[in-house]
Formats: sequence, C-alpha cells, structure tokens
Amino acid sequence: MRVELFAACMMLASLAGCSREKMDKAIKADITVKSKTEIAFAGVSFTVEKGVVNLSGVCPSEKTKQTVESIVRKVAGVKNVVNSIAICPVVIDTDPALKQSVDSALMKFNLAEARVSNNSVLLTGKVKRPEDVRQIMGAMEKLKVASVDNRLVVE
Repeated sequence: MRVELFAACMMLASLAGCSREKMDKAIKADITVKSKTEIAFAGVSFTVEKGVVNLSGVCPSEKTKQTVESIVRKVAGVKNVVNSIAICPVVIDTDPALKQSVDSALMKFNLAEARVSNNSVLLTGKVKRPEDVRQIMGAMEKLKVASVDNRLVVE
C-alpha cells in the first residue's frame, strides 16, 4: 500500500512539474506578444520560472519600469515579479524589429533571454536540451545577425 501511495505521489509530482513548465512557456509567450506593442519593453529582458517572472535590463524612468511590471503582473499565471530593471537612458541603437524577432525566437524557452546591440545578440540563461540550443542558433542564423555570443547553459 505504501509503495503504491508513494508511486502515485511521484506521478502527480511529475505531472505537476510538466504542466508548470508549459505554464511558464505560455507566460513567456504572452509577455513576448505584449512586449511587441509596448515601447516600455525596449530595453527589458525577462525569464519565467515556476510562475515567477524575472525582469532585467533598463528603462528610462521609474514610471516606465512600473509600466512594464504592471503589464507583466496582469498576465495569467504570474505568481510574482522580480523587477531588477535599472533606471538609466535606454539607447536604442538596434533595429527594434530585430529585438522583437529575437524575443519571438526565444518565446518557447522560458529561462533563455537575449540582449541585442548593434546587430549582435548575446544569449544567456538555461535550456533543457542541446537540441534547444541548436534550434535557437538556427533561428539566429535566419535573422542574419552580425554575431551571436551563445552563453546558454544546458541543464
């Protein structure tokens, strides 16, 4: 009886983990879509883990920083927001469409993020499998960026 109960608990735990990952990917996808229409996201990157959204990057003012956080908090499934956005001038020296395209390529990878500057991309964060890295790098090749600094970690 104990063995069956333990096995049932382990199965439920694994199912919960699987659905949590899907939910994190859905949250990241929703934020990615919202970021395409809101200029406040111009210097912002984000990751999602267990329903917690981590915001990083820069915003030009406290008001803009709070706008980003407010938009993210309204996304279904978000449990908490860790806002590490710095306040400083945002220099948009890249094609905003390129940043949006890079963010779209990372939409399914909730723990991966990118910084875009001068047609170059810096990839950081985590992915589950080596195939994920290959998929992301293939997407970067299609975008024809000048260079990609791949610092993704496979876990």
